Amino acid sequence: MNDLAVRQAIQRDKLPDNVQWENRFEIRSETSNRVYVIAQNKQKRHWGCSCPSYRVRRYCKHLKTLGLPCLEKPHEVGRIEQ
Repeated sequence: MNDLAVRQAIQRDKLPDNVQWENRFEIRSETSNRVYVIAQNKQKRHWGCSCPSYRVRRYCKHLKTLGLPCLEKPHEVGRIEQ
């Protein structure tokens, strides 16, 4: 997935920010009916996912599919020009 697709997904499915996370949006599991939240940490700027794999290993296929780095590496997604 390219940067533009990631930015469009974030804008389309955006959830309210909370104390620790911003740019929050939902993504459906490919293998079950679960819905996970992908978000960006406000202070460290890395992306995270609420799926079990990310919570245990800090790596998941959801971030990889969106082209976002795993293992808590900071990454900024550019803004969408409207």
